Amino acid sequence: MKNRLKTIKNNRKRKSYCKQRNIARYARRRNTNNREKARWKFYSRNERKVAQALREGRATCGAGTGWGFFDKFYIFLWNLGFFSIAEKIKGKGYERVLISLAKLLLTYSIKILLGISSLNKVPYLLFREIALLQLIGFTALEIKEGVCKRGKGKSQPIHKDTVGDFLARLTEKEVEYVLNATVKLLSKKRFLKSSTFILDSTDLFLSRQIEGAGCKKYKEYKYDRKEKKLIEFDVIRYGFKLIVLLESKSMIIVAAKFARINEHESKYTLQLLDQGMKNIGNHKIELLLIDNAFMDGKTLWKIKKHYKINFIVRVRTTMDIAADARSMRTMMPDNENIFYGESNEYGKKIKVMGIRSLTSYDQYGDEAHVQGKNKKGFKGNPINAVMVLCWDNKEYSPGEEPVFITRLKVNEPLDIVNKYDLRSLIENCCFRELKQGWNLGKFCKKTFEAIRSHSILTAVLFSLNAAFQSQQGKSITHKGIRRLRDEDMHSIHKVAIFADDYFGIFDIEEILIINRAPPRDFFRINPDEAKKRLGLKD
Repeated sequence: MKNRLKTIKNNRKRKSYCKQRNIARYARRRNTNNREKARWKFYSRNERKVAQALREGRATCGAGTGWGFFDKFYIFLWNLGFFSIAEKIKGKGYERVLISLAKLLLTYSIKILLGISSLNKVPYLLFREIALLQLIGFTALEIKEGVCKRGKGKSQPIHKDTVGDFLARLTEKEVEYVLNATVKLLSKKRFLKSSTFILDSTDLFLSRQIEGAGCKKYKEYKYDRKEKKLIEFDVIRYGFKLIVLLESKSMIIVAAKFARINEHESKYTLQLLDQGMKNIGNHKIELLLIDNAFMDGKTLWKIKKHYKINFIVRVRTTMDIAADARSMRTMMPDNENIFYGESNEYGKKIKVMGIRSLTSYDQYGDEAHVQGKNKKGFKGNPINAVMVLCWDNKEYSPGEEPVFITRLKVNEPLDIVNKYDLRSLIENCCFRELKQGWNLGKFCKKTFEAIRSHSILTAVLFSLNAAFQSQQGKSITHKGIRRLRDEDMHSIHKVAIFADDYFGIFDIEEILIINRAPPRDFFRINPDEAKKRLGLKD
């Protein structure tokens, strides 16, 4: 009886084991099928092979295109290794994977690059570009019938909301991984050209309050026609802010943080420095240009003493150290503690004053130093200051002079002011470009997660575009995506042809040559050069 019970028990174990094994096999097979469905491939650009296939009648498909710049950018991303980053995005919250998340990431990247401000415009501005969809990996069947059978014939290849949902499901770690891995690639390829970095933030406003957003009071002005004067009033704005660490020459964002609009920037200063140094390597940051919104004495102390990084920061008007520096305006230079610098280049008069070792900034020090500031015999740590007396022929009256503090030497105060002037680049060439040219402030889905993903991915594409322009060897380092896009969108005579694993972009006159039906007159190409380039004998 005991042996019989033992045999029954063993049979039950064996059946349970077989059942679990079959479930595991089915799961593996299902995951393999999903991966096969979600897999995407890369099309290589080869005009010669595509021209030969077109002549032999083996072309897969063809479509007109107005995005000639993107194929070059696409090749650049592939050679850089950006697609390997995209493939590692797993995405949480997905029960079934019918489409590669890398494909969704590329789709949203193209939306940003083409300047499409709203998801509602995606179906007729992006999904109608058949050749472009094939370029990023959508198959002909997916474009005709859609990715999912549920929306067969309705959403081709996918529904526009799928892209918005993808942004909302990206976690903070995933979007930060995309940013950090991209910066590491760019640093490894030596796209960073300077050791001077700029730290600043920009506000992203919302039209209404949403969960997770912050609120902040702003002063605004309105002109009263009756009173004939400006009236000041307070407004409450909702939104977030994007804080970035930008390399001043290449215009590449090496670190970024997404925060609520009411959070103080100094809270994230050291986090950005830590992440930036992890991405590009230690000792690559030598000088930090900081906006006065980041003013915090303990943080500045750590930047110099622990990180060994010099800084220049503009002082707030109401600070004691600003009043201390302004009180020395009438002092004569002694080339020991007081220095003067003047310039009259291009008829623009500039006059500045350097002051060594001011001790009136009592917040500049470690925690123990700051706590003892009210004790008898307290003495502040020395820090240098530069005061602007005249700028661009504008004389500043006493009490209104801009004051900067730094740990750099101030015996040549003009150098300090000229270096800090680079900080204006982040306003003009980064934030303004991101908002006007890259639609940073236009969100396709108004949830905290989607806005965060949109902001960080836009910063990633902005940096990749800056590197792409440098990689092409063009003198357009500070040229915005709008101008680059406008130049290539004029290529209305271009046609994209796909054949096998290759694609080519041809002028319509080249298509006629390939099909042995050349026109009598050529206006844009040289037929002999075109035949030679495409490998056509006749």
